[in-house]
Amino acid sequence: MIGIIVVAHDHLAEGLVETAQAIMGPQQYVDTIAVEAQTENLQEVFNHKAQKMLEQVDEIVWLIDIFGGTPFRYASQCVVNHENQHLVTGMNLPMLLQALTNRNLPAKKLTKQLEDESKEAIRRI
Repeated sequence: MIGIIVVAHDHLAEGLVETAQAIMGPQQYVDTIAVEAQTENLQEVFNHKAQKMLEQVDEIVWLIDIFGGTPFRYASQCVVNHENQHLVTGMNLPMLLQALTNRNLPAKKLTKQLEDESKEAIRRI
């Protein structure tokens, strides 16, 4: 199974995971990182979360709020040069639910699916 680390500014990540679990029930191998102003040693926090998760799973999918933001920059340092870690930005509740539902897929296939389906999920009525 794939481990999922949800990362966002302030407490968005925790809120999304709590909401997803209210819908789907408790989930294993899901963790969060809240990136708050003035937080120190962020890269150590990210590296530690990845290391702990990889003790339990073979692959990690990082779900990040904003491309290019602080959470993205630190998570991308974990992903670079690690074939067992993958990253998708633009994270929202539908994406998280999709990731949790389909994490029996290989991470590379799952992240492609998340990207494709998220682009189609935005609708103007």
